[in-house]
Amino acid sequence: MTTDTAAWTRDNEGWLVRVKVGGRIQEVRCTTESQARYFATVLAMNPPKPSKLRN
Repeated sequence: MTTDTAAWTRDNEGWLVRVKVGGRIQEVRCTTESQARYFATVLAMNPPKPSKLRN
């Protein structure tokens, strides 16, 4: 399962972290840049477990 690089951007309400993990985009809103960096690292390093269902 591949993980793309996390991207965090600043908007009027705070910081928005986006990470694409296993074909899905995870988004988290944070109040500070340090929180955004932390969540970006955590989401990028801990991809979800693969499904037990087979295609």
